[in-house]
Amino acid sequence: MKKLLSLVLLLPFSIAFAQQEPGDVLEISLDEAISTALANNQAHRNAALDIEYAENQVDEVRSMGLPQVNGNVNFTHNLEIATQVFPDFISPSVYGVLIQEGLVQPDPNRSFGSFPAQFGVPYSLQATVGMQQLIFDGTFFLGLKAASEFVNVSQLLLSKSAIDVKEGVYKAYYMALISEQNLGQLEKSLENLQKLKKETQELYDAGYAEQLDVDRLVLSVSQVEININNLQNQAELTKKLLLNSMGLDVNQEISLTTALPEFDETTFSPEFVESADLSNRIEIQILEQQQALNELDLKRYQVGYIPTIYLNANYGFNTFGQKDQFDQLGNEWFGLSSYSLSLSIPIFDGLYKKSKADQARVDILKTTNSLEQAKNGIALEIAQAQTTYRNAYRNLEIQKKNIELSESIYNTTKIKFQEGVGSSFEMVNAERDLTIAQTNYLNALYELSVAKINLDKAYGNL
Repeated sequence: MKKLLSLVLLLPFSIAFAQQEPGDVLEISLDEAISTALANNQAHRNAALDIEYAENQVDEVRSMGLPQVNGNVNFTHNLEIATQVFPDFISPSVYGVLIQEGLVQPDPNRSFGSFPAQFGVPYSLQATVGMQQLIFDGTFFLGLKAASEFVNVSQLLLSKSAIDVKEGVYKAYYMALISEQNLGQLEKSLENLQKLKKETQELYDAGYAEQLDVDRLVLSVSQVEININNLQNQAELTKKLLLNSMGLDVNQEISLTTALPEFDETTFSPEFVESADLSNRIEIQILEQQQALNELDLKRYQVGYIPTIYLNANYGFNTFGQKDQFDQLGNEWFGLSSYSLSLSIPIFDGLYKKSKADQARVDILKTTNSLEQAKNGIALEIAQAQTTYRNAYRNLEIQKKNIELSESIYNTTKIKFQEGVGSSFEMVNAERDLTIAQTNYLNALYELSVAKINLDKAYGNL
């Protein structure tokens, strides 16, 4: 997993962008745009780093159950050795021997005092290695499992981030495509009007048309040129939005290589599954994972009343030095070693663990409520997405028929005009209506594409 995350974080340039030089046109498909966005999006990269952080937390918790080994070196210089006062145990012994030998007479009133004594040497050096090993602690094992579950939460959050990035790129890419297509339609319409204006000018020069016919076409050409200029700016802006969603320089020249989806039942089906498996939604999965963490948190405080067992061991050496013999310190070493088992039994903690367990129970109830609320909200989102999709599909069907009708009207009007039985006014209107119908169709195709994206997201399939 860590190697995969490193690849994600070290891939700020996608395959489509890696070989681009400044000023070159970047040719990029929809899939390449998504890959580039996933590699460059800062929020997504941070979500990947959160997984690595969570995995490091697992290692941190696991380290608590491994042996803890420490080395210690202690040097002591007793400037003045501590003095202890002891009862005089020597004089009574000597006095007893003298009495036995008949050298003195017993004296029942005789008393003996005390004398001071110093134990130790001025210099000492101690080197030890100590080890502490956790034998049993119920909270440790639950904490380790909770840390592992938190990694799963981070992975789900990374998936949610990827879904959001993909949704944004899909919509920005389609918007840029639609803008290009609309621009192409207007440029084609301009070409037709310019050709018609030229032909009308020739008819006028020959005396078969009026000046009014020529003026109408001149005006129509001017209006279309204005619309093209506006749409060019809009198309440029949509590409900048796409570049921004991919995390690239917005001034980079790009060329979109993926075509708009075709309007057929393989791409957009009028029928779809009415019901959806809510467990596919990443939001539900995150909440369920959070609930698992809450339950582990409750168990952690419940097992906190179980005793904990530790093994402690020490091994080392001592050396000593007499006064004015510091240079001889270390000439002779004395070994020391010990081990011990410690059992800690919780008796009363002021109801701390009970309070924490009660808080965990409240968190469980809150997450349960959040799950129900999320399921209701997702059900409503699915219903709205289905309705929007149906409407968009029906609207596109109508716009497709409108194009066919507009093309028929345009062709008939063009024939009439060329044969001299039609007017330039009719021709301009027919050209305008065809352009509007084509633009409406493209916009309806974009709306249906977006509705399909929203429906897939609502189903949890994006």
